[in-house]
Amino acid sequence: MAKKTILLILLAWASLPMHGQGILGRVIAFGADRDTLKYIIASPFDNWWLNMGGGLQTFIGNEVESSARHNKLDFNVRAEIGKWIIPDLAVSLRLSYMTVHGQSRYPLQPFIDFTGLPRDADGNLPYQPFSAHAATAMGFVTIDWTNFFRGYETGRNRRFHIYTPIGLGASMLFGTQKNPQNKAGDVGDFRRNFELAFAFNLGAEYIISRELSVNASLELFGSESTWDWSPYDNKRTIFDLIPSVNVGVKINLLKQITKYDVATHSSKKSKVYHEFLAFGSSHTVSDLHDRIDRLVREKDSIQDLSNQQQDEQQQHLDSINRALGDLQNLLAQAQDDLEAQRRPLNIFEELTLANEALNLPACIVYFELDKYNLDYNACRRLEAFCKEARQSDDTVQYYIIGAADSLTGSIRHNQWLSERRSEAALNHMVERLDMDAARFVRVSVGGITEYNVKEDNRMAMIIQKTPITEEIVRRWIERSKQNIRGAKPDRRDRNGRVSDGYSD
Repeated sequence: MAKKTILLILLAWASLPMHGQGILGRVIAFGADRDTLKYIIASPFDNWWLNMGGGLQTFIGNEVESSARHNKLDFNVRAEIGKWIIPDLAVSLRLSYMTVHGQSRYPLQPFIDFTGLPRDADGNLPYQPFSAHAATAMGFVTIDWTNFFRGYETGRNRRFHIYTPIGLGASMLFGTQKNPQNKAGDVGDFRRNFELAFAFNLGAEYIISRELSVNASLELFGSESTWDWSPYDNKRTIFDLIPSVNVGVKINLLKQITKYDVATHSSKKSKVYHEFLAFGSSHTVSDLHDRIDRLVREKDSIQDLSNQQQDEQQQHLDSINRALGDLQNLLAQAQDDLEAQRRPLNIFEELTLANEALNLPACIVYFELDKYNLDYNACRRLEAFCKEARQSDDTVQYYIIGAADSLTGSIRHNQWLSERRSEAALNHMVERLDMDAARFVRVSVGGITEYNVKEDNRMAMIIQKTPITEEIVRRWIERSKQNIRGAKPDRRDRNGRVSDGYSD
């Protein structure tokens, strides 16, 4: 009775999905992420796994004398399919096969024919060995103690987990009766017996990848009815016990989901890893894809039957359209937010963003192919810029950044051409527009391909010098220097121009 009570307590504790409160709640997070304290649970199609393995065992009967308990090690093989209900708790079904070797002296034993064997002074038959096979089917409840104490967010990043499966089920014992007096061995027909069984494990799992892990466990398997058929069964409940050491390989099954592409109005399927999602958490882009796809498929089904719809079906369609539009807007906004977080790809894009944020005085002038002289439009732009710059403090400084189109010309020639363009803009403002040269810092970035219209790459940009623009220019100039140091030298004519063709 005591053993049954202990077994029931262990099963009740393993299947109780409660969340700790008070002091215990700060240590244990059963069924919840300890960091967010949000309950998490898997959907019916997520978090399935297969476990295959085997091990070594020995038979322990309920005989009083130790010589009657076992006589050698046996083996077992097993296959198990299971599912995590919450990160701490899983349920599974296990099928196993094992061999059993023991010994008994009781005529109730169906696998031994005691005919012809003498009894001792007390009337007992001598102990005789028997062998049998057993097939078992058991349901298990498993607690992952790593997730239980550490919380799911911490536990899922741990490769080493401790767990305890507890199971109940049935076993089928079968074999052939043998008589020690008969040299031929087998003398009887096929014998079998159906019995209730239980198992308790203490295991450890090492996660190799999110799809594969290996495990080892110590298991105590027991059968309520005795496999050696001793008369003790008629007096009190005593279990036959089979301790074993087992190893296995666990495979996590991947889930296939459908994602909806707003741009192409189409869906595609892909396989993803299993995850637990917190109830009440914000929707991710993946979740929006799944919801949009479900609504689109439902919308298409309703539209196919639109001629037969009633008023309530039309109202349902309108509601789905509104929800679909809201979700598509959410998805577009999420994608825009991700795009906005991308770093600028070049110095001019980054300076333009800084100029928009700080509202700085700025000016851009353009040049013709392989030229650095200013045309009429460039002079007018510089004149307007200088008029605005004179209204600011005389201590304010400006960058003059020259560039060339890198689609033509070598790296070194484009660097030389960008220097001439920034120099031309500075000379015009100093000599023609009466600006102080000390207020300008010339910068050359060489060849660029930053703009789709290649003529826009032949330019010089003037922008106010601030701590922000200074840091931007410093980083990009250092990158430009590295490109120049790695370039091959050009062949030039007497005028300093590249001798093997024009460049930009």
